[in-house]
Amino acid sequence: MPFCADQLARLEPLWDAMLDHRFLRETRDGTISDERFAVWMRQDYLFVEAAIPFLAALLARAPRHHWEPLAGAIAALQKELKLFEERAQVVGVNLRGAPPSFTNHAYIQFLLATAFRASYAEAYTVLYTAEKAYHDSWKVVKQGIAQDSKWYPFVENWAGEEFAQYVSYLETELNALAEEAGPSERERMAEYFELTTKYEIAFWEMAATGEGWPAT
Repeated sequence: MPFCADQLARLEPLWDAMLDHRFLRETRDGTISDERFAVWMRQDYLFVEAAIPFLAALLARAPRHHWEPLAGAIAALQKELKLFEERAQVVGVNLRGAPPSFTNHAYIQFLLATAFRASYAEAYTVLYTAEKAYHDSWKVVKQGIAQDSKWYPFVENWAGEEFAQYVSYLETELNALAEEAGPSERERMAEYFELTTKYEIAFWEMAATGEGWPAT
């Protein structure tokens, strides 16, 4: 079984829990409060900002046939930042209204540490898993959200066909990297796959609860 399919099967309970998270269900059903969605907007905006240097670090270590796709991914993240800024202006959200939450800070540190300390294949695993998680998650939202919802542009960005093709490309490349990896590296790749999935679940929970920092 290809690496990605193997990991998705192994982690199916976690993946299902992520897709059934109340933040996604409430966004889909139109019952999410503006305050809770604003928490997600602010935190994800900060995360996307951090993801750009993450990709740049990967690009510096990547095989040549990954240069153009990774450069394209950086450009896509810059467009995502503009999407956040445009939506924030429409709905009156201050994207700089809060520092990174405890969960978001930890996820960003994990992301950047992976880029600089893990192998290229391990870091690429984090990239794929995060993007696959977002595509699958926003597909859940797209199944029921009204197209005139003020949040629909976010849904279309990650649940649309263009992003689906990007995730499919990442999966193909990650499977190839896993085939080339030795047993110990492949085992670490599996660990990074699981850790990233857990961080994605924690991110939805952070948004749903408005999590701050302990003892503050």
